[in-house]
Amino acid sequence: MSQVNLKMKNLVEISSMVAESVNFFDIKDDIVDKMLQVVHPTKACVNLFYNNDYRYAYLVCSNTLEYIHEAFMPKDVKGVKLDFYEEYPDYIHEAVEEKKVVYIKNIFQDKRAEREVELAKKEGYIGRIVFPLILNKDVVGFMTCFLTEADVMKEEDINFISSIVSLIALSIEITDKNKEKNLIINKLRNSLELISEATRKLYLNKNMDEFLVELSDLACKITNSKESVILVDTKKFKDKKFKTYCKICGEKIDSQSIIEYLLSKDDNGLYINDKNLIENMDANIKSYIFYRLSHENESIGVIVCINGKKYTDDDLSMLSILSKQVTVAIQLYGDSEQNVKHKLIAKELNILNNQQKLIMNDSKMDCNKEKELEFYHKPATVVGGDFYYAHKIDENRVAYILADVMGHGIVANYMVAMIKGSFKTLCHQYNTPGDIATNLNKILYDEFDKMGVFATCLISVFDVKENIISISNAGHYSPIFINKEGQIIDSLNCKKGIPIGVLEDGVYHNNTFNIKECPMIFMFTDGTLEIKNENKEEYGLDRLREFVKNNYKCSRNTIIENLKKEIEEFSESDNFEDDILIVMLKNK
Repeated sequence: MSQVNLKMKNLVEISSMVAESVNFFDIKDDIVDKMLQVVHPTKACVNLFYNNDYRYAYLVCSNTLEYIHEAFMPKDVKGVKLDFYEEYPDYIHEAVEEKKVVYIKNIFQDKRAEREVELAKKEGYIGRIVFPLILNKDVVGFMTCFLTEADVMKEEDINFISSIVSLIALSIEITDKNKEKNLIINKLRNSLELISEATRKLYLNKNMDEFLVELSDLACKITNSKESVILVDTKKFKDKKFKTYCKICGEKIDSQSIIEYLLSKDDNGLYINDKNLIENMDANIKSYIFYRLSHENESIGVIVCINGKKYTDDDLSMLSILSKQVTVAIQLYGDSEQNVKHKLIAKELNILNNQQKLIMNDSKMDCNKEKELEFYHKPATVVGGDFYYAHKIDENRVAYILADVMGHGIVANYMVAMIKGSFKTLCHQYNTPGDIATNLNKILYDEFDKMGVFATCLISVFDVKENIISISNAGHYSPIFINKEGQIIDSLNCKKGIPIGVLEDGVYHNNTFNIKECPMIFMFTDGTLEIKNENKEEYGLDRLREFVKNNYKCSRNTIIENLKKEIEEFSESDNFEDDILIVMLKNK
């Protein structure tokens, strides 16, 4: 095989490694080995800067070196911590500061490398070339290649190594995003457990102040704040006893004035990380985040956290969850123990139901000039396990998921929330629905297995420009495809994989179709099929296929109304044992 073909082969293999891995540290040595197989340098190493701290460069990859590898042996995955200003020569600083490749052909003749002469003798190299690792315009590290007298570095070699360096930077970005995603999921999971424990105590002792203190401490912890407090508008609860003061920065403050100031803002919640933008607050407050407590469109108080390192949208989402729990508890405060239990559950379910509706309603969208996404959902209980969510990845692609989680209620909604959060993140990490489904299963398997549940789903990526759809089927019913003559295309059948959460190492495949000539793709969960009449006969797939053939030309609203009418007439009821969910990708 020619040298050019070898380079192309290894470049493809390195690209595949980066695409398939979520951890740079698992593949770093393999990337360097593959690169050195097809270029003249026989040695290379990688250094990283963490958290934009350029005082220290961590040597994370040096397996191809000899003296340096022995002298600076990594003790953990983070690498060997080295003083960047003391240990590294001027030309490496030049490469990092100016974000450019720097090539030193002879260490012993170039003044910029004077500090490196002894190291070059011990390692046995004469030249060195530095490639900065650039991610989102920031230098996150650098790769250096070591050259002997026999090595010749050509322009095409430099270009090839530069392309590998870009892939390394991408792998580092994927690693960082994966850490953030897992951190958010774990933080949410732990927060829900602590909220549940605090609520249980409230059931037992009905001590509202103790409950508010516990959730205030939790708010402080999950937002990494110095202090936090939950303030209730006592003017609206004259018959109930709440603390009327609190301390911030060691001083007692007038809680009512803080409440009125924050509730005067238009936002349900916001954060400010710049001290110069803070008004009407204590001078010792350098940053703050708050979320309002609301009941039936009326504001009744706030959660406030101060002096966090840097607040984010994720912190705001966490406070949103806390605010709903606090609001429910306040409304039920003072009721009998039995009423507290029943009403609290009902309120929580209604909140979850409204959240589920909001997520789905945002998923109605126009995909392009020809096609639109529409759905109809009727949960069997207040909160169902059927779920649909669509996300616009970029101007050319829309990804969506139709899922049926086993069961109903709070457990099913918790699983739905995890699916939605993970799916949205994975859409930007992987290009195909098969890869999205495979990695969704990896992320959720432990949690699903622990709870004893699973989910069937269809994951689709729609190229709105080319009218090409790719679908991965995780144990679900195949969509119904209609052609322009109004006939069902039975040949377009999605290969079915196993449900999400059944096997830890499950792999999911892609089914790709050109749907330019398809006026409708009709997707559904099993709730519609399992509707029964007075003779215990199921509505079934054949009736649903016939319905789609007879109605595909109608408007989306007409299709929904016709389906509701047909299944209600069939069953002689408008209450069903399972959730009803249909999703249509259809011509406008």
